[in-house]
Amino acid sequence: MPHLDALMSPWSEVYDLMWEAYLSGSIPVGAVVADGEGAIVSRGRNRIFDAAHAGQLAGTRLGHAEVNALIGLTSQRTYDELTLFTALEPCHLCLAAATTSRVGRISYAAADLYGGAVGKLLPSEDMRVHPLVVEGPLAGAEGRFPELLHVRHMLWRVPGSNVVRLYRALRPDLVALAEHLPAPPEATTLADAFARVAK
Repeated sequence: MPHLDALMSPWSEVYDLMWEAYLSGSIPVGAVVADGEGAIVSRGRNRIFDAAHAGQLAGTRLGHAEVNALIGLTSQRTYDELTLFTALEPCHLCLAAATTSRVGRISYAAADLYGGAVGKLLPSEDMRVHPLVVEGPLAGAEGRFPELLHVRHMLWRVPGSNVVRLYRALRPDLVALAEHLPAPPEATTLADAFARVAK
């Protein structure tokens, strides 16, 4: 059976931030920017439903994990050597933010049927001049867990949402698995939640 302990850095930090967001009642996405050796340069988590937080967007629909991780990069240079690691497939906002921040690569753990925008943006001239390499999702339980946690969050926070309706229509198997995860107020540990779905 897969174990979270086997996740290499920076993925372990991405999952810890994802879990922190989940426990706070926000959308469970964590993100870090790392260099080629895996050293973390900046980090962020989703704070859409959080109160204000120093140095990060919070309490706004723009408070995405990826944006919060990218905020730490200055505009004084480009970052082709850096990778943005994120728990979920980035949306339009986060793909555009990564391009604008000039990171060279995005790696995501899990697909996002509802908000994921990989391959869906029309390339601008800026995107042609500053190409962004995108990799993902991860294989196995490590690539399925963030998506399940996202679905579980939506089942808890807004059970009648468009996200839930889409997953019920296209992936009822994932909804059934997500329902076995503890809701944020009842959640125990990241390892326990992962073990429930990693079988």
